[in-house]
Amino acid sequence: MNALHQTLRQWVQDFGVDLRRRDYAERTIHSYCGSLLMFAAWVEQQADLKTPGDLTTSALEKYQMHLMLRPTVQNRRAQARTMTAGGRNTVLAHLRSFFRYLKKAGRLLGNPALELENSRKTKRLPRNILSVPEVARLLAVVPRQSPSGLRDLAVLEVLYSTGVRRAELLGLNLQDLRLSESMLYVMGKGSKERVVPLGKAATEALQRYLKESRPVLVRGDHHALFVSACHGGRLSVDEIVPPIRNYAKQARIKKKVNLHLFRHTCATHLLRGGADLRCIQTLLGHSELSTTAIYTRVDLTDLKKTLKRCHPREKDDSQPAG
Repeated sequence: MNALHQTLRQWVQDFGVDLRRRDYAERTIHSYCGSLLMFAAWVEQQADLKTPGDLTTSALEKYQMHLMLRPTVQNRRAQARTMTAGGRNTVLAHLRSFFRYLKKAGRLLGNPALELENSRKTKRLPRNILSVPEVARLLAVVPRQSPSGLRDLAVLEVLYSTGVRRAELLGLNLQDLRLSESMLYVMGKGSKERVVPLGKAATEALQRYLKESRPVLVRGDHHALFVSACHGGRLSVDEIVPPIRNYAKQARIKKKVNLHLFRHTCATHLLRGGADLRCIQTLLGHSELSTTAIYTRVDLTDLKKTLKRCHPREKDDSQPAG
């Protein structure tokens, strides 16, 4: 282990303490530190990087190239692939924040990551979108007789009605809910608050959950909206995803179901129903319209249906054979 590598590891640890002091979520701190320790490990392998002064923009551009070429395997069965543009940009964002902290703390004279350019991301329409009948089947199999079933139903109805992000949903508190107005106050990315409307089905599911289910599940004076059946505190991803996937299996849905799938499904169904793109942008909390515009891209299924319905050669039944 060279001296610079040791120094970087200590600085990463100090940076984590600073993030914690600024009330960053533990998941976010873990992500930041993981990226930065990966960078420190790369630095250790570079013979020409010996002191903090060697960490120049040129050195970081070399690291960028390493990220582009470095194969990654997410699990044992997966084929090794290079890091996506989005993944590389996330790492660069972590580096910028890290070096900004080091400069502010007086450990470096400048921020060598400041001039790094992000990779261009290819925006694609999510392939996994639930159809309207699939959503109906999924909601139909959720049990209404148990406290956890009523909670799961309320979670799914809120996800499908509002398109909130996973972290936004699980971070909801009782005071964020305005049931009398069918409104939900959501704290989004960058601590940006927005108000989203709740549909009739979501409002009714929440009313029943709050009356019949939450009082049974909660332990102590907890302020989280959705609570765990195991410990009575705030509901976690690990507790809600398995039952939802079980419901999907019961509903004969073969697509991979997760919480984010309902965000894509909500946006796509609204767009197909004629909703204005800017309204969807506001609902989802996108800072740029271009992010929302991803949903306007026509998928292959729609294209095939349109071709069959509209193309003259598809409509003409009197085509001569051969």
